[in-house]
Amino acid sequence: MIASFVLAAAVTAATPTASAEPQARVVQVAQPREAVALLSCMVKRDGGLTACSVQSESPSEMGVGEAAVQMASQFQVDLMGPDGKSRAGSFIDVPVRIRIR
Repeated sequence: MIASFVLAAAVTAATPTASAEPQARVVQVAQPREAVALLSCMVKRDGGLTACSVQSESPSEMGVGEAAVQMASQFQVDLMGPDGKSRAGSFIDVPVRIRIR
């Protein structure tokens, strides 16, 4: 029984004091957010988009509208609109949602 007290005292003495322990920092991780831009673009004859401009963006400080304009040249749309008429040469609204982690 005496040996266990001595061992306990040695383990306690070898443990660093509370002031020597590194401070744990809590970092809050933001939940995924979504940025949204609404573009107005002209539909080309091949279904590509051109002449895009930003109609709205949120949040505005992130530059998501400009990023969406740069991506729009890679987009393809169906040339036939819901009314069955060709969209070539007409302007359409293009919503762009970007998930931010």
